[in-house]
Amino acid sequence: MNFIAKLFLKKYRSDNQVDRDKQITSLSKAKDIGLVCKITNEDSYKEINAIFVGLQKFNRTLWLMGYIDGKNIPFYCLQQLTADFFCNKDLNWYGRPEKVQIKDYMKREFDLLIDFTHDENDPVRTIFTLSSAKCLVGANRNNEDLYDIFIDSQADLSHKELLDQIQLYTEQLTGSNGQ
Repeated sequence: MNFIAKLFLKKYRSDNQVDRDKQITSLSKAKDIGLVCKITNEDSYKEINAIFVGLQKFNRTLWLMGYIDGKNIPFYCLQQLTADFFCNKDLNWYGRPEKVQIKDYMKREFDLLIDFTHDENDPVRTIFTLSSAKCLVGANRNNEDLYDIFIDSQADLSHKELLDQIQLYTEQLTGSNGQ
């Protein structure tokens, strides 16, 4: 993205940042959970889909938003009622998400919004900056300033390892770990 486009996106995010009602909730008690990820290949899709399906078993409302850094959404990314995917053609010229589903996603007051990305990613940063979620959590150092809970790790955690860490820390912070 060129310099001018980045400036426009940064200004858009600062002008539209949401004043959230912050509230830390444990993963086990969260009823409405948002998942944000970057899909790089079919294996990364399968890994995040396994987490998505696994969390659905616990009677929770989930919404997955997956970003593909390309012109088209691959055939293996199956759109569902609560699983949406977007690519570069769903962004305007300076990188602002234009897809209706993304705008609805950002307005939703999730109990927990989890970032499964690892690299610098302007569309994902925009989602977290403009989100109305009560608790933002992740391990991406590029988005550390946006999180309510930052999972610090020396290595990039797998999606499953990150979810386990979120479970551990949110339960410790809320006192719902049985201790």
